[in-house]
Amino acid sequence: MSLRHLLIGVLAVLCVACTPQQMLLNALVPDGTASMLLSHLQTVESGNRRKVIDMEQKGDWVGLSRFADTNIATDPFSPEWRMIGGYAQLQLRDYPKAMAYFGEMIRLAPDDATGYHFLAETQRVAGQPQRAVTTLERALLVVRESPLTHQLLGEAYSDLGRFRPAAESYRRALALDPMLADAWFGMGRASLQLGRNADARDALTELERLRSPRAAELRTLLAKR
Repeated sequence: MSLRHLLIGVLAVLCVACTPQQMLLNALVPDGTASMLLSHLQTVESGNRRKVIDMEQKGDWVGLSRFADTNIATDPFSPEWRMIGGYAQLQLRDYPKAMAYFGEMIRLAPDDATGYHFLAETQRVAGQPQRAVTTLERALLVVRESPLTHQLLGEAYSDLGRFRPAAESYRRALALDPMLADAWFGMGRASLQLGRNADARDALTELERLRSPRAAELRTLLAKR
């Protein structure tokens, strides 16, 4: 799921010991926050872009949230500033506020999958995977050919222990982009839960071919079977 394409690629490395917050940010910000923020602020004045990156690098999330709100007040129809505000609230771990920003982002840009992805992942990290499933199903009505949407749907189904639809979601993601290492890992993990060890080994082969660090994680899961 490159954040330069945010939300059309995913980070290849998700550490097992990550906090839910870190996992969320890793999943949504694979190339680093700065590149993601810049890629989604192309219509924003360059001085403001520099301020956003400066605050991000300093970890000034309260300041970034206030800066987003100031710009929303002067540009109330900007989905980009909702994204910045939501991202700042994610860093502050205020998930209800983050969801509110991302919900507004969707309202203002309903044909862009980015807002749906951020909202769904916030719902997941807040312990609301069923709501994430609903959000991602809405996204697929807008952009059916988004591999990241299918992958994130697989993650939400996995959170719910619904491994059959999870495997199908990962399969659809990989049909669109076979380079998604996290989708191969998800497919392998779901396959093991379904007793499909051969499919899990196939997923491991693909992870090894991609030289993904996630291969070691799946190998460990296979060894426990």
